[in-house]
Formats: sequence, C-alpha cells, structure tokens
Amino acid sequence: MKKLVLCLLLFGFLSSGHSQILLDEAKVDYRKESMRLDPNTNSLEIEIPEKTVGEFQRDPLAFMKNSFDIQQFIADNEESGYHSYQVNFISNKGFLVARFNQSGELVSSFQKFKDVRLPENARLQILEKYRDAAILGNRYVASTKGWDIHKAYFKVKVRDAEGIQRLRINKDRELLSLTGL
Repeated sequence: MKKLVLCLLLFGFLSSGHSQILLDEAKVDYRKESMRLDPNTNSLEIEIPEKTVGEFQRDPLAFMKNSFDIQQFIADNEESGYHSYQVNFISNKGFLVARFNQSGELVSSFQKFKDVRLPENARLQILEKYRDAAILGNRYVASTKGWDIHKAYFKVKVRDAEGIQRLRINKDRELLSLTGL
C-alpha cells in the first residue's frame, strides 16, 4: 500500500511538472488598415482617433498632416489611375475637405467648424462694439491654396439690447476686422 501511494504521488508530481508548457513571447504588430478604395462607391472610410479631445478642430491641417499618409493612400490605389484625390475629414463640430494632385501634394482645402473658441482680440472687439452682448454661436470658415490659408473668417451671432446681430470677423494674418452682415 505504501508503494502504491508513493507511486501515485510521484506520478502526480511528474505529470503536473510536464503540464507547464512555456510559450514564446507573443509579438503583436500594429498594421494600419488598408487604404484601398471600395470599387463600387469609389470611397474609403477610416476612423482616425484623436490623441486629445478637440485636436482635429484646433488645427485641422496639422492633424491631417500628422495622421493621414497620402502617399500610402496613392500607393494602395495606383492601379485605379486617378489624377486627383478628394479626402474628407469629418467630426461632430465640422469638416475639412482636402484636394490632392496625382503626386500627393495638397492643391486646396476647405474647412468649416461650428462653436469654436474665438480669439481673445475678436472677443474684445465684439464686447467693445456691443456692450452687454451675449455670443449665441459662431462658425469658422477657411480655405487654402496649398498649405497656405487663403481666406479665413468667423461668422458670429450676437444678442444685445437691439436684438440679434450677425457679424463677420475676417482673419487676415492674425489681424481681425469686424464687419456687420
């Protein structure tokens, strides 16, 4: 009986030792999803996550430059024979439409965002002209030729004692001019 118990203990010890299989380290590589266009719709939809909230809205051109690789997009779709590309970036606050040529250079872009933070000097100009005014909402509109901003302005809706006023604040090289609509 002693030998039987001793054999069972020895067998249990040896079998549990062999059941511990060591695995090699698992390597997980991040591979971007394919940027191949859908042949039926000639479109592609990819979700590009923001690192911080509002990163896209703060500077859409810089976000596009850092997060989207147009050269990879062109390489994935080179057999399609396109001469230009239109890329749309959309968020819940607005959008950016960028047009690229065949070699991947930015030709032009258009962006429109709602309820953005107005520059400090624009807010001061509004409060100087419209005392006791409340800003109801605003929109930022900009267009570029290449990477240079060609036209940029804010449309602002203000409520004061006289009623609701609509203003346009032109943004030209960090100088702001206030005009009524």
